[in-house]
Amino acid sequence: MENKDLHGFNIVNYHELIPRNGFVFRFIKKDNDYIHTFVEGSFITDTLTPTAMVVGHTLLDFLPKKQALQKLVYYERAWDGDNVTYEGNIDDVHYVASLNPIEHDGEVVEVIGTAFDITDQKRNEAKIQELEKLSVVGELAAGIAHEIRNPLTSLIGFTQILKERANDDPMQSYLGIMMDELDRINDIIDKFMFIAQPDKTVEIKVYSINSIISNVIESMEKEFALKGISIEFDDDTLIRAECDRSLITKVLQNLIQNALEATEQNSEDIKISLKDISEKHYLIQITDKGSGMTNERLKKIFEPFYTTKEKGTGLGLMINRRIIQLHQGIIDFKSEVGKGTEVKITLPKTLN
Repeated sequence: MENKDLHGFNIVNYHELIPRNGFVFRFIKKDNDYIHTFVEGSFITDTLTPTAMVVGHTLLDFLPKKQALQKLVYYERAWDGDNVTYEGNIDDVHYVASLNPIEHDGEVVEVIGTAFDITDQKRNEAKIQELEKLSVVGELAAGIAHEIRNPLTSLIGFTQILKERANDDPMQSYLGIMMDELDRINDIIDKFMFIAQPDKTVEIKVYSINSIISNVIESMEKEFALKGISIEFDDDTLIRAECDRSLITKVLQNLIQNALEATEQNSEDIKISLKDISEKHYLIQITDKGSGMTNERLKKIFEPFYTTKEKGTGLGLMINRRIIQLHQGIIDFKSEVGKGTEVKITLPKTLN
């Protein structure tokens, strides 16, 4: 004898409909509320929401109010007899769902929903969008750099000559400011040039990573002293690895500078650790107890031209990640407002 519910739905066949990396659910309308009567599938029970929180409950019982109200619109349409498809997410898990109304005597008595995990596809889309942004920025960089570099070189040269010949102090001061600003423009052009042709600047040799980090710390000692902050370097392990010393130095200087700027004067120390995590990889970790970042800001830190600094270009962290990628490594940020930021850089000892 077949096992059927009150509406004649075959439960045995129903379980066979559960998609791989997905789940199936059912709901009815009772007293103007949509009540879930069934949910099955490892995707939802293992990843999203326990079954007990879904069955017998409304969307508002287990979802944030904003998400629940958005999905109620789709539920209403399905109960009106439409087949509905929509995308949803809980935290970092994305899925696509379809709602199919079941009618009895011309009225909808139940809605069957199926959902599939599309998290990997979303991540791939994000990577493609990022590559497209980098491509656009690269083309822009190449054009700007070539157009500006020559006249900028002339301006720097003539300003330097004027500064050397100026006799009065005010003029010396003005020309000094001009030189500083021209140097800043030149630095921005260098960043654009790197974005446009990063591979041409890479020179790989074997270096002591301990020495590279120590040299960066030493070069920034005055800045730390001015804020009354110390830097703690834990390097119990001696690590030699293939890298471009200049580029890795640039990354470390930028990240440590960010940590310093985020930390209040005479506050807690900034910590750097160098660890051997496997035969093939090592880890550099930079931790501060500074102002931290919101989740929204954290999601945008690698976007070109995104910056919260008054004189920032929004290229620093994007270039940092590009340098780490050129070294076949991974850079990862974790941050919480008011508690600080942790940066982890995982790098191979030998580049392929």
